[in-house]
Amino acid sequence: MSNFSWRRPFASAYFRSAGSYLGLKLVIFSLAGLASQFLLTRYLVKEDYGLIIWVATIIGLLSPFGLPGISTSITGAVAKGYDGNFRRGTWYEIIGSTFGGAVLLGISGYYYFWHNDLLRGGIFAVAGVLGPGLWLDTQQCYWNGKKNFKAIFWWSVPVRLVQLVATAIVLQVSPNLVVVFGVQTLIQVVANLAASFGIMLSGQANRELSSEYLSFGSYSTVLYFIGTFSVYFDKLVIGSYSGVKALAAFAVGELLYTYFYKTPSGILTQIFLPRQAEMPLQDAARWTQQRQKYLIAGMACICMLLAFVVPVVYPLFFTEKYSDSVFYAELFILCVFLGSPTFLSGTLIRAHALKKQATVVWLINTLSPLLFVPLFGKLMGVTGIILARGTSNFVLSIYYFYMINCCKKQKKVLH
Repeated sequence: MSNFSWRRPFASAYFRSAGSYLGLKLVIFSLAGLASQFLLTRYLVKEDYGLIIWVATIIGLLSPFGLPGISTSITGAVAKGYDGNFRRGTWYEIIGSTFGGAVLLGISGYYYFWHNDLLRGGIFAVAGVLGPGLWLDTQQCYWNGKKNFKAIFWWSVPVRLVQLVATAIVLQVSPNLVVVFGVQTLIQVVANLAASFGIMLSGQANRELSSEYLSFGSYSTVLYFIGTFSVYFDKLVIGSYSGVKALAAFAVGELLYTYFYKTPSGILTQIFLPRQAEMPLQDAARWTQQRQKYLIAGMACICMLLAFVVPVVYPLFFTEKYSDSVFYAELFILCVFLGSPTFLSGTLIRAHALKKQATVVWLINTLSPLLFVPLFGKLMGVTGIILARGTSNFVLSIYYFYMINCCKKQKKVLH
């Protein structure tokens, strides 16, 4: 384990390489994502934008068909030289996603034949046809395990930029929701399949398998199947009871949460997980704890800056059509700060295939929304639903602090 410097907690050749590529990716993804949302909110009426969010919510609910637990285990396995987990996991995810696509086609038929809703039926039909690659992400997990951040950058950034340009062109020609959704999704699916098969056909991935990571992947997938409902529970409640216009306002407010919490969390996972997987558990926990406070302090500064900027920028960026989203955005900034301690902690679980800790995290993520969303939502409506997420993040952060202290005192050896 390398010596820790309090003055330069992230100073190493590894972090310079990872930080340069993935940091630039974060900036480009955030800007491209905001530009895409700017186009959608400008060119689409509020109801249509809310419908896109509703469709994305349903697709998210079906994401366990893509076996996300397999992806969770691939990075750690590949980091230890078990590339066969990537090969097998890719085929598993494609097969599972195909079944998920069939369910989406069934939903399409429901809207088309029972409700004569051509718009919703068309969008779900497109998603169903593209099902085999809709949730596939094993290629990024493989590159992450190999610490090939350059490949992640040069694959993901062009895909995102092509999606942005294509969206702009389609919206200029005809703001048809089916076409807009279809173009964005087709580009992503083709890129997913091409990258995954490209890696397998190139011969660069060996066929060594880790039974422990296979077991952890299967176990994580079961947890995903049971817990996914809770992840999208707040959007389901808003969309079902308040309508797609309220869901649109919620989603625009949530953009800050996406680009300053979810996206950075994914980037930090790509950076830290391979490094944590190489260390013994005790060392990895100590290494994580030493750096965690710097990330929390950094996020606190970012959140304070955002709190001052949002009331000025949001009305200019999204127009008065989404004026109600400004207050929601401020609340989501609080959620970001309350969740900042989770950034490095979750990667420790994946890096060392910690089933017990993964189960506790799953219980918190699954049960807390089911408890807090109805309670807070009944008292304060959409505002309460957002505060429920912040409360869930706070509870999870407290557990992660406890977990890291426990991991510092125990050892675990993978076979």
